[in-house]
Amino acid sequence: MKFDLHCHSNASDGKLPPSEVLARAAAAELSLFALTDHDTIAGYEEVAEQTHPFTLISGIELSSVWSGVSVHIIGLDFDPKHPAILQAIDGLRHAREVRAHMLDKKLAARGMPNTLQGALQFCPDIGQVGRPHFAEYMVQQGYVQSANKAFDLWLGSGKIGDIKTEWPTMESCVKSIVEAQGVAVLAHPLRYKLTFTKLRRLIDTFAEAGGEAVEVACAQSPGNLQQALCQYVAKSDLAGSGGSDFHSPDWHWAQIGRIDPIPKAIQPV
Repeated sequence: MKFDLHCHSNASDGKLPPSEVLARAAAAELSLFALTDHDTIAGYEEVAEQTHPFTLISGIELSSVWSGVSVHIIGLDFDPKHPAILQAIDGLRHAREVRAHMLDKKLAARGMPNTLQGALQFCPDIGQVGRPHFAEYMVQQGYVQSANKAFDLWLGSGKIGDIKTEWPTMESCVKSIVEAQGVAVLAHPLRYKLTFTKLRRLIDTFAEAGGEAVEVACAQSPGNLQQALCQYVAKSDLAGSGGSDFHSPDWHWAQIGRIDPIPKAIQPV
């Protein structure tokens, strides 16, 4: 079975509308697909009632924190009308809105006024506006030459735009997905740059909270660490999931359906 269970549209920080993302999923001849926008199901709801040549399941990627580390939890095949998932989304929208206003003030203090208003040109929903949208506006205004430069100078890790956000705990996000009859998946665990000892703790805590699967099949997976991760997931009796983390056609390294296979020792989610 060909699948992709981690993709984004412009309902969050992706470049393409949901319908175009699904058209690419069809072109990739997938059998199973999930649109997992950050902290919203607006994109999924837009296309859920349409006819597709594959099975479309509900999806979301929830922002959370564990032990001071920002961690993403994917929810799959949940009830999109369930109060638990809707309450989680409302809380995350508020956190994102607060962060956007804080970023606007910080950039204004550095001689770049009204960046939030400008970012909303690229993402009209203030509950979804993020640093990539601020970067687009900064390029448009000539403050920086490229979006990459915006992150290098202002928005990236350790810069003034790297604002600590009051995300919910990982455990509460897992609980919201499980209560909504969905499957909780730990997204791209090797991107958190944890020691392997701490990564094992993360996976153990995730499983204890009710998480069922770990994203072990990605577009790009470092060799030795990936092998150790898969061995630990198999040992922990967790399922394996996979996705491209597609955001844009320009990201040649992350295209829909182009993911590594799930190892045979791990049960596919």
